[in-house]
Amino acid sequence: MASRPIPPLRPLRRPLDPPASQDDAIRATNDDATVSKLSAVNLGYLHDPFVHFFVRQPVRRSPLINRGRIPSLLTSLGHLIIPFSAHWSYVRNAALNQLITKFLAAGGTERKKQIVSLGCGFDTRYFLFKSRSPQIPNQAATAPSAFPIHKYFEIDFPELTANKSSVLRAHREFTELWGSEATNVMNVGASHSPGGGGTELYAEDYVLLAGDLRQWESKVVPRLFELGLDMNLPTLFISECVLIYLDPVISDAIIRWATDNLHFPAFVLYEQILPGDSFGEVMIRNLQARNIELKGIQACPTLESQRRRFLDRGWTFAEAVDIDTVHDRMLARGEMARISRLEMLDELEEWRLLAQHYCIVWAYRVPPVSSSSEDSHLFDAVRFEEHEHEGAGRVPHMFPRG
Repeated sequence: MASRPIPPLRPLRRPLDPPASQDDAIRATNDDATVSKLSAVNLGYLHDPFVHFFVRQPVRRSPLINRGRIPSLLTSLGHLIIPFSAHWSYVRNAALNQLITKFLAAGGTERKKQIVSLGCGFDTRYFLFKSRSPQIPNQAATAPSAFPIHKYFEIDFPELTANKSSVLRAHREFTELWGSEATNVMNVGASHSPGGGGTELYAEDYVLLAGDLRQWESKVVPRLFELGLDMNLPTLFISECVLIYLDPVISDAIIRWATDNLHFPAFVLYEQILPGDSFGEVMIRNLQARNIELKGIQACPTLESQRRRFLDRGWTFAEAVDIDTVHDRMLARGEMARISRLEMLDELEEWRLLAQHYCIVWAYRVPPVSSSSEDSHLFDAVRFEEHEHEGAGRVPHMFPRG
């Protein structure tokens, strides 16, 4: 079958006022991602009663942006530009929440788990799960009937955690979810905090931690243990376009640490892939014009290399799919019909091209000698649900049992 023609791509010739440093550029992607998510919430793609607290001036995005949550930099003079940061997409959100919800339910809700969100930004997932708020409109709450979280850790630059801490403390919609725990919330480290309010928050099952992932073993890990990380509990790491910003030596060290130190580690990642084709090359150049470098993309440029980064370390299972496959095969027919009625999406070829350059990876490891057969199959049911759609062939079951 002949390959589809690539839509016209226009490289970004003029830098759009790049931030002073790469760290600033990466932090800036959080703001645009949050605005884009609120746009999709306001139009009915997603349900999130918390995200608006982090946005001062809502902006309506185009249908392509709302459905794929691609930042506004994608369009310039009517031509497609390339996505450049960790922006939520409707498809991405639905897919990730499938996996995370099933992780929380694995082994029953009485089995406590941990989540470590790397580069959390203004993510509200903890509050959505804690409130059992449905993340897809008109659906029942998708979180387990109980909240099986021992600790939910969020980690990011202190400049971001200071702002997030300030918002969380200012609104009862957040603090009431801690109930009596709210009185135990503490703030420390005012160096980056607006008004000196602190850069961190602690509650019984929630920790907002200021940290630089480049100092993972020397500084971040000791703080995690200090704040209650339990090596023996099933622990899910979430990385949404985060590890890819790090030198591969550092991202590999984080995965290696999880492999060597945690009893039941799991990872869910969302990252860019395919830097070597025409689309990918323009993507890289446009990112560089924004002073953003995907330092890890050459180390894991394909779906297979994303799988191998875990399997080669002895992980029990790893799978990777691109967003195009998730969109076509893993969303329910009724849900696809619902979002198609919200806005007209004409840029189907552009959507597919973009979606083929982003992937979701799910991996887990159980001990070679588990304490019980139940433990050895703890994550078997954590997989995408596959749905057949007219005109779309079937794909092998992801994350199958046994």
